Amino acid sequence: MRTMPHPARRPAGRLLLLLSLLLAALLLGACTGARRTGGGQTGAATPEARLPRADPGYVQWLERQSMLGAAPLLAAQVSGTERIWSNSSLSKNRSLLLSASPNWLEADPYTLGCSGNALAALADPALPPLLAQLGIGGLYVAPTGERGDIWQEAPRIGTADNVTALHFDRTVGSDEDLERLRERLEASGIQLGGELPPAATGLGPDFILQARRAPRFDGLYAMISVPRELWNVLPGVPGEWDCLALRPEAVNALRSRGLLPPTLLRDALNWAEPGGWAATGEVRGTDGQIRRWVYRFADNPQRPVLLWQDPSGQARRILSAAIIRHTGLQGQALAGLRLEALLGLDVPPTGTDRSSGASLADRLAPGYGALAASAREVHRYGGWAVQADALPPSLLAPVLDMGLDFSRDSLTAPAAEFALLSGNAAPLASQLRRAREAGLDQSRLARGLHGWQGVDWRLLRDLPDGEHLLGEARRLSGLDDTESLLWTTPASLAARALGLDAEAACRPENAAALRQAALALLSCRAGLPGPLFVSLQELSGALDVPRSVSRDLLPSRGLVPLPGARPVSGSLPAATLAFGPLDEQLAAQDSFLMAAARLLLARKAAGLARGRLVSVQQPADGCLALCSALPEGGYWLTVINFSRQEHACALQLPVAGSLLDIFSGQSLPGERRLSLTLAPHASRHLVLDAHAAPAP
Repeated sequence: MRTMPHPARRPAGRLLLLLSLLLAALLLGACTGARRTGGGQTGAATPEARLPRADPGYVQWLERQSMLGAAPLLAAQVSGTERIWSNSSLSKNRSLLLSASPNWLEADPYTLGCSGNALAALADPALPPLLAQLGIGGLYVAPTGERGDIWQEAPRIGTADNVTALHFDRTVGSDEDLERLRERLEASGIQLGGELPPAATGLGPDFILQARRAPRFDGLYAMISVPRELWNVLPGVPGEWDCLALRPEAVNALRSRGLLPPTLLRDALNWAEPGGWAATGEVRGTDGQIRRWVYRFADNPQRPVLLWQDPSGQARRILSAAIIRHTGLQGQALAGLRLEALLGLDVPPTGTDRSSGASLADRLAPGYGALAASAREVHRYGGWAVQADALPPSLLAPVLDMGLDFSRDSLTAPAAEFALLSGNAAPLASQLRRAREAGLDQSRLARGLHGWQGVDWRLLRDLPDGEHLLGEARRLSGLDDTESLLWTTPASLAARALGLDAEAACRPENAAALRQAALALLSCRAGLPGPLFVSLQELSGALDVPRSVSRDLLPSRGLVPLPGARPVSGSLPAATLAFGPLDEQLAAQDSFLMAAARLLLARKAAGLARGRLVSVQQPADGCLALCSALPEGGYWLTVINFSRQEHACALQLPVAGSLLDIFSGQSLPGERRLSLTLAPHASRHLVLDAHAAPAP
């Protein structure tokens, strides 16, 4: 028999139920609003805005979404277990990865024209065998972390670097999708790789929690609370997270009060990614106090910079957790590090010597040490680390000496792109000669990583007469004096070199010339030692998205289909494919894809990725000849004509012997001198018989 409640208790019970429902509604409203707008105030007040302090339930929910909140669980997978001793942090077995995966396909999940999520599409059973058939031994999928767009009302269209969580973005896929992809790749002998969260993240839960003074989140970003009496120098914004960059007058006012440093080491780096200081709106904290913050950002105010040197070690914990997840638990062989925003993020030394007498490591603190520490941790879990930012060529050797396995190639890029546009190969030849004389190990340069997105002409400043070359590159690219980034695809760059617009680039009568120019650009990377990265954009001849489609969209961000699929409607428009979808190119022996496949298969068989550059020649104006010693004996010779004229090239060979032409399959007699005639934008790859030459 049921016991009825006492009559006196009924009103209290109803009141308790009513209060519970009201609290649940408040929590749901706060969480939903936070997910949509970053938890900030818009024109109408949110439920949280009416509370005397940041809602505890909402804060706890944010912590579960944050990167720092996920760190303890991931660290627990290693702490106190045998995994910490599985591999040495000082491992240097790069040749193992170069032998297994000398050629990589780079896939951006946000530019894949596929139904469903990207990881599931890449796990199609037919794709891994096809990659192996094309000579591709690695798949580099990046970026994959959840984007900060969901926390903003009007996110800035960019390259999806605004990562705000360690888990995958919902459009990318799930952990189960990745595991299925990894298993199918392993069955075809293909390694998997990707990137860790960059040092300049998105404006998401971790940033919001620090600004709300949530426990455990202090010291995560380079943020400073501004006293109320100085709020008048900050830009006025309508909401908490409508962050804006500070004007120079505001920066100077805060510097005069000692809140901001007078200068940073980074300010003297003419190649560094632009950035500055930005301000939040009025943020209500967990303690009920309202504050405004200024913080360091990179590229735009929606990308705040982590504070690596903070004594709390919060930023280090996030990156450590990301490495555990990426390398230790997911088994991804290659880990990309994007820590450029930390280079020089420190104040110059005081005294008479200033920064001129400081070592390179000190001038680039704390980023220099962050790269070294992160690489060691990647090694500890059995992976390889690649520095994935565009650093000037003069920094390649010092960065590699720190213990990184590879660094993004800024030596031949953008000098090769400049050679294609101008027909002048002298700067590229000079750059390669200087590097060879300095003893730079070319096999440790990741050729073409992120190259499909565009060209960073700032790197030309590292060359002799670099400012003049930068100005010439801007003129050839149609950029003004304030722009240095040419966002374009390889096919559109080749079309620009030929003087073709997008419509002319797709005409049948121009197809052969466009393929040849694009192949010359690829040949410069493929004909050198080191891991080679190609993209779906490059292999299919994706052209720039027209400005008439969207002036806010980067030109190289069109959708590209996987083999056997067609682009589907999505947030991005489909790119025009000058060379055609990959499955169609497989049926044409004269297609760009088949020429690239012959090159990839040959460099894998010869072991060129582990080779050593031994000579750089300029046999004619606009031409370049590269000779690399192969690890098993013999040599690889690459000859490229970047100009619009036919040239006869006389080359000096290291030894006499028979030569095999990679593209035609013909054998040529090779004396110590070789004469070749190259058509405009033509490239040749020749392998000198290993039995006819001494081992290097």
